[in-house]
Amino acid sequence: MNGPTTRRGLSVRGAGLTHRGTVRDQNEDAILVDPSGRVWAVADGMGGHRLGGYAADRVIDALETVADGEDPAAALAARFAAADALIAARGRSEGAVIGATAVAAVIRRGRLTLAWAGDARAYLLREDRLARLTRDHSLVQELVDAGKLAPEAARDHPQANIVTRAVGAGAAPELAALDLAAGDRLLLCSDGLTHVLADAALAQALRETRPGTALAAGTPADAACARLLQQTLAAGAPDNVSVIVVDIGPG
Repeated sequence: MNGPTTRRGLSVRGAGLTHRGTVRDQNEDAILVDPSGRVWAVADGMGGHRLGGYAADRVIDALETVADGEDPAAALAARFAAADALIAARGRSEGAVIGATAVAAVIRRGRLTLAWAGDARAYLLREDRLARLTRDHSLVQELVDAGKLAPEAARDHPQANIVTRAVGAGAAPELAALDLAAGDRLLLCSDGLTHVLADAALAQALRETRPGTALAAGTPADAACARLLQQTLAAGAPDNVSVIVVDIGPG
């Protein structure tokens, strides 16, 4: 993005990167980085090459149409539903199972509204503490919730890639909302990031590239995205990886 966008006394500035990783020959992820500061999203396509990319693109295409005057939660639910219908129809015509995990954020008047399906995630760094804002729709998350798997073992579980909700599979997204404050950092990402880097590594990278730090040369959000991607690639990056960082500042 070029320059901050002010929303109800807060400035919103962000950046995003997506990469095919070191193993996959194509990138089935897609991201939405909104110059207006309104809508941000990561979609991770499933279905292999052409069809996975189609699914991710349909999610982003739908979210690009969210308008400033719409109720954020209703708008996100409607766009997820529209993308779901298109993806499901394409799957039927191809005789294939396709879909996309996705996380989307609308920032309006200092309030964040999230929608997600699958294991794409949103995090908030506030006062140097990282909190996950989303709960994975996945088999391993269900195992963790049932007390059958330790949280620290979830990332490396052999079934970590099995999701229980996706756009294109007929399920509605989960929604959440919270008020933002100056100094907050929002991270949206695909599982290609979180299956490689632990939450502690995410927090460290976000702290080290905050506005005003030595590593935040240029735009801090760009620096944060570049650092997270670089670390993921250095660790092997077996999947496509997408990351968006949004900085909330004073208006």
